[in-house]
Amino acid sequence: MPNAVDTDDAALRWGDADDATHVDAAHNPVAVRDRGERDPEAPETSGALVGFGVFGGLYLLYTVAWLLTASTAYVSGVDTVLTIFVEVLRFLAILAPALWFTVVLWAARSSRTRTRLLWMLLGAVVLFPWPFLLTRSFG
Repeated sequence: MPNAVDTDDAALRWGDADDATHVDAAHNPVAVRDRGERDPEAPETSGALVGFGVFGGLYLLYTVAWLLTASTAYVSGVDTVLTIFVEVLRFLAILAPALWFTVVLWAARSSRTRTRLLWMLLGAVVLFPWPFLLTRSFG
C-alpha cells in the first residue's frame, strides 16, 4: 500500500524531468515567441477598434462636407476639357476620405495598430475640408 503522503504529493506535481511525457516550455517552439511579434489571428484591442471607429466617423463627416461643398461650387464652363477636369476632381474629392480609410485598413493590415492609427491621423489632417469651413458663414 502506498504511503498517503506520497499520493497527496503526487497529485500536486505535473511532471518530472524523468517522466517521458514531461515537456519543458523552453523547448516548445510554440511557447517561445519574440516579444515584438504579434499573433496574426489575435483580435484588435478595444482601444484600437474605438480609434478606427472614431476615424471612420470623422471620414464620413468629411465625405458629407466635401459633397456639400462640391455640389454648391460652380465653375463656368468656358472650356469643355476644363469642365470635365473640374467634375472629375469634384468626384475624387468626395470619394477621397472613404478611399483613404479603406486603403489604410487594407494596405496596412499587417502593420502595427499604432502605424495604422498614425496613417488615419495623417489622412484626417490632409483631407480636412477647408473649402466647406471657409465658404460657410457662421452668424
